[in-house]
Amino acid sequence: MLKADQRGFSLVELLLTIILISVVLAIGYNAFAYGLKAWENYVIRQEAEAAVRLASLVITNEVNYASYLEIRKQADDWASTEVQENDRLIFINNAGDIVLREITAAGNVDTTIAHTEKSTLELSFSKPADNNIPDSYLDNSLKFSVKARYKDKDGADEDGDGIPEKAVIYSSNSAVLISNMLEGSGFPISAESLYSQTTNCTPGDRILYRTTVQLFVPTAPGGGFTCGL
Repeated sequence: MLKADQRGFSLVELLLTIILISVVLAIGYNAFAYGLKAWENYVIRQEAEAAVRLASLVITNEVNYASYLEIRKQADDWASTEVQENDRLIFINNAGDIVLREITAAGNVDTTIAHTEKSTLELSFSKPADNNIPDSYLDNSLKFSVKARYKDKDGADEDGDGIPEKAVIYSSNSAVLISNMLEGSGFPISAESLYSQTTNCTPGDRILYRTTVQLFVPTAPGGGFTCGL
């Protein structure tokens, strides 16, 4: 029971209080939601950047000492009869991971180079143009790009088919000089082997390479050779 000098809240005051609390809660929730979204975007970008940088570094180090390298597309993947022991392949597997596959006598050994949970990875391999010869490409060099894309955010229509690709979060473009490859050798010539013919100079999404070199084995001189004596 209220005393003579006391009074309770009026209905208007209660309504104003409720409205004020609601406004404060709404502002707080929006600020929290904005902060949470910003944190999610930061995590996605950090994961994508780390994966792309690591994949680029590994590919550069691997290919730098190759003596043989072939680029292909997924549709023309190598059959078991086309590879040999100690061959190494880099591609994206069905799980979306960038993997390094080693061909051994016991079977294939796959090692994951890069894996992402919040984005999708892309690989593209090509040969750089030879500026001295029109419509020609450098045999002993490799260009490649690694991209990480959003799973749920559209970007530009990159291939002109009217359907936008997913937006790129982070990408890296690199070029590697293949130190041990002799000019005019170190790759097969076929319709499947990209950049080996003038009709198939388009980027692929996988490479096969070898780091072993056929060493010259000297033999004794032929008969009658007297070394000038």
